[in-house]
Amino acid sequence: MDRNHPRAYFPTRIVAVTLLLVSLSACSGLGQKNSATAGAAPSIIEKLEITSRKPAFSGQVFGDIGPYEFVAGVATVRVDPKHSANQAVVDLDKAVDPDGFVRFKTDLVVLRPVVAEKSSRVLIVDIPNRGNKLLLARLADGSNQFETSSQAGNGWPMRQGHTFAWIGWQGDVPLGTGGQSVGMQPPVAKNGLMPITGTSVEEFIFDKEETKSLGVLTYPAASTDTTKAELTVRATISSPPRTLAPSAWRYVDTGRIEITRPDGFDAGAIYQLTYEARDPKVMGLGMVALRDVTAFLKGNGQDADASKPSNPIADIDPNLTVLVGISQSGRFLRDFIWYGFNEALDGKKIFDAAMPIIAGSRKSYVNVRFAQPGRYSRQHEDHFYYGDQFPFTYATTTDPISGKTDGIFSRCEKNATCPKLMHLDSSLEFWQARASLLVVDGQGRSVPVPENVRLYLMAGTQHGPATKPEYGICQQLSNPATQTPMVRAVMARLIDWTRNGKMPPASRFPSLEKGLAEPTQASIGFPNLNSIGLSFPGVFNSLYVVNHKAAPAEIDFGKPYKLLLPRTDSDGHDIDGVRLPEIEVPLATHTGWGLRKSGFAEGQLCGISGTYSAFAKDAAERAGKNDPRPSVAERYKTRGAYLEQYSQAGRRLLDDGFLLDEDLARLIDHARQDPRIAHLPQ
Repeated sequence: MDRNHPRAYFPTRIVAVTLLLVSLSACSGLGQKNSATAGAAPSIIEKLEITSRKPAFSGQVFGDIGPYEFVAGVATVRVDPKHSANQAVVDLDKAVDPDGFVRFKTDLVVLRPVVAEKSSRVLIVDIPNRGNKLLLARLADGSNQFETSSQAGNGWPMRQGHTFAWIGWQGDVPLGTGGQSVGMQPPVAKNGLMPITGTSVEEFIFDKEETKSLGVLTYPAASTDTTKAELTVRATISSPPRTLAPSAWRYVDTGRIEITRPDGFDAGAIYQLTYEARDPKVMGLGMVALRDVTAFLKGNGQDADASKPSNPIADIDPNLTVLVGISQSGRFLRDFIWYGFNEALDGKKIFDAAMPIIAGSRKSYVNVRFAQPGRYSRQHEDHFYYGDQFPFTYATTTDPISGKTDGIFSRCEKNATCPKLMHLDSSLEFWQARASLLVVDGQGRSVPVPENVRLYLMAGTQHGPATKPEYGICQQLSNPATQTPMVRAVMARLIDWTRNGKMPPASRFPSLEKGLAEPTQASIGFPNLNSIGLSFPGVFNSLYVVNHKAAPAEIDFGKPYKLLLPRTDSDGHDIDGVRLPEIEVPLATHTGWGLRKSGFAEGQLCGISGTYSAFAKDAAERAGKNDPRPSVAERYKTRGAYLEQYSQAGRRLLDDGFLLDEDLARLIDHARQDPRIAHLPQ
């Protein structure tokens, strides 16, 4: 699809409670020759300002565990740039204070049982996504805030007694207020006292019908002279770009531009601004923040004043630590492990277990100069941006396309710091996040999965379930198929595996031997649903070898990766993976892809939205719609017959470890009240 792509642009790309001098490398054995100051610790928490401490969920009591409390604060971290454990951070040596150290601030938010003795002693660190706390909504079907009792949802994670923490890592998300959002304040890199400038690239797709739109720049422009920058526009990623005259757009200020849509382009057009930026932030410190603040919470250090313990979970003393990242955060999680940051400064393992959710085969756009952590490649949006480069697999392999040898676990395997890991993807990750590269190489050959890794596909789901099916800019309704019951069960399995050694279910993920196919409708087996307006995509998120060290980046269209997609059944549902009851006993077709509608780059993949297409109620309605799929009444003669099949599917998943007892009961109750079966006889 992109072989004739003519051009692509890229960048080179707390009031203090007490002063803590928490050495995270006590007894580490690391030589002083690596330190900025002889005898100095490579990283310490200099200060922790607790900004909020209050009851969570209006004081609700969670069974025997009791109530929870919410703690928010800001940590000041001091880092030795000369220490070997920190030298992977790009530009760290360009943000040094006069004393030879680098300092930054990061938010810390904790949700913990009030009574430490009731705690499970499991610490779950949920990596924030663009400053948002996502995991609790998936584990509790509630909210990502903790004020009222209704926000606790079903309360499952609190009833287990787990402690949760959120640590700021994304340097373009500002420090939050009272724990509502979670950000970080990294230093700006400089050449001595002089600012650093360099080529940076911004992409904008406005998806709005207005003819004038504002684009916000990640980094300030070194000059607001439009003749010193270049703005191009193209209809799709495979279309040739048109360079716009400097008079066709303007800088509103150093951080924003205004674009007037040129004739001949719709709302889904792709604009790329190549400009001279200034003041890059040391974004890679986000990995240091996650490593060192977690080590502090685990107690890997000593307070300067032992009579004033300032670790907000010191009394819990966690003995099992789990790292979770959802979407962007899952990509960062994979980068964190790949760079070797799961090794604490004392050589111990930081996280015992990890769960990247809907990350695909990606990593992140964080630890480079002029990084843009929010970017991630999709078929139409941000297609060639940094972050989707080898390695893709957890095992160490040799890439037949680039010739490189590497793996996400390549560093941690050398020092026994790899976590037990469960990787969950939706169907969309195969279409938009190149998930097949987790199990096959770039020539379509099988690659190994390490024994301490499980891969699970949440079959028939989109990136994140739609709260309510809506069209937006897509041709089809978005996909509401649930994921949360499976996420809860897999979390329980992961903790049991790590703590007690109980083996979890084997991977359930499409593979070359079972479930993956060439990216054509005939090979995949997706039904012909053109008659109801559901056309099979002609595109997916392709991948090539890219030289991101060049400015702009160089795309080698002669080195494409072979990507495969999941096979489907006659209803359009993925055959392999974990099929929750609404997919196994369906009332609709659910897919991990959607298509953009007319006026918004028609026919291109519709971002992170999938598709939902309900079956006809009965044969007469099906005939009227010319729908080739059997209707609800043709599939299930009575409500009782539907509920029996649904319950059996749920019980199988319960036996296999992919559902909890309480979730099976909830799902069956929900199915019993589903209005889509109301027309069936009892």
